[in-house]
Amino acid sequence: MKLREDIVKEPKGLVYDYFYRSLVYETKDYDNISRKQMVEEIIKEYSNSHYLFNICTERELKFLKRLQNHEYQEEDYLKYEWEIKELNNKLILCGTEIYEEQIANVNDALEEFKKNNKDIDEFVMFVIGMVKLNVNMLSDVLISCLKSIFKLSDEAINAYLGHPLIHFYCGFYDQYIESIDKEVEMIYYRNYEDFIDIIDDLRKEFGIGGSLKIYMQDYYDMFYYGFPTSKPTVKKMYDEIKKLPSHLIIFKSIELARIFNDEESVYKEKLNEKQIELVHEALLDIPCPFMNGFSPREYQKEKENEQILSEKFTVIPQNNAKLCKSAADEYYKLYFALLDYINKKENICPSLKRIYKQEELNVHDLFPIDDYLWEHKDTIIDEFIEINPNKLNHEELEIINNFKKSVTGTFLVVGFEREYTMFLQDGKIYMVKGIRDNIENILLSRNFPIIVNTTLLMFKGNIIYNSFFKQTTVGFGNDIKESALNEMNKSLKYYHII
Repeated sequence: MKLREDIVKEPKGLVYDYFYRSLVYETKDYDNISRKQMVEEIIKEYSNSHYLFNICTERELKFLKRLQNHEYQEEDYLKYEWEIKELNNKLILCGTEIYEEQIANVNDALEEFKKNNKDIDEFVMFVIGMVKLNVNMLSDVLISCLKSIFKLSDEAINAYLGHPLIHFYCGFYDQYIESIDKEVEMIYYRNYEDFIDIIDDLRKEFGIGGSLKIYMQDYYDMFYYGFPTSKPTVKKMYDEIKKLPSHLIIFKSIELARIFNDEESVYKEKLNEKQIELVHEALLDIPCPFMNGFSPREYQKEKENEQILSEKFTVIPQNNAKLCKSAADEYYKLYFALLDYINKKENICPSLKRIYKQEELNVHDLFPIDDYLWEHKDTIIDEFIEINPNKLNHEELEIINNFKKSVTGTFLVVGFEREYTMFLQDGKIYMVKGIRDNIENILLSRNFPIIVNTTLLMFKGNIIYNSFFKQTTVGFGNDIKESALNEMNKSLKYYHII
């Protein structure tokens, strides 16, 4: 059987999919290449024995060797079902026959395998299994996980992520994330491309933070089977369904049920009551992508624990947890005087001609000026006091001098008291007042702990914040919540910055 003759019968869209997956470094737009050109490019790429060696797993190469040695019998089909399916998808086999154009390439790949073996398989299988489990994930999250497990450098990981086998199963793209106002690189499982937007929406509703125990075998099983078959309930279900003639379509439906946590997706027409119950129990233990890799059973337990932990944080309705109006007005007068001086001196935001005693300012214009203030607070405040461009009185200058007693950084908001909000950092709980409003009315979340970036400073005997929160709407897992609670319970409360 010739690949050229076989593949040209396929729709151009399908050929383009093969073409895009097969070529690692150079692809062309769909409208700028013919079906025949794509076929020639695929065959040309596969003629590189090293490429074919890399695009096959060790299991596939061993099966190809078995075919070459005439050691495969038709009754062995179920045993080698996975290898046959994947090698057909990669245009190496037609059924169980090697395409004529690939025979020499297969021989070369087998020689390569004999010399080098496949020592990268473990890394590649793990990556693909993890992406398949999650459907779509941040590349940075994946890389962080890989670094901790495989103890590799960033350079080595990035090189491995360009591996042809990863490219065949996974794609990369840039996605704008509104909460951080920038584009980030994402990696997705190609066969699930149509599900990405749905899963992202479901994650917003059902996603939960938390640390999962990493079992390498689970991710290898995800790659090969679509389920972590090392789990007893899943193995029992898999072994039972595998016996059925229609097991492929049933497994495909279970795969969809896993992705959407929807048991109604399971093709039950060919299942008896016992088998349906096995599928039900297995699905409770199979990771769900929009639950961030937790299985439904684990997810339910995490939610119950989350509720218990949430009730341990201090939440008292706030009253008088802010400055009085005259004090708030005075703070903004002095704070804007400082920002006005910095902006005119450093020309940070040229479009802002005046900040001092101005109303309805665009806060986004003030962010970089505020950053400059706290990065250079001692020098800039001393300068400002010496020049006194706004002719402030001695008491006002002393208040500004007190701004030097500030702490800039990341804090965990861990509770509300009647007159204060609790900011935790480095074993200290800073008891903070709002400026014009109670902080409980400003924060976007009530799900403690809440992570914020800000500057805390002293003003008239109170700790306040600089008027800006850069809040990260990240959900924490129960392990982080518990750690924050433990630190909070051991920490002293501070009403002044020392």
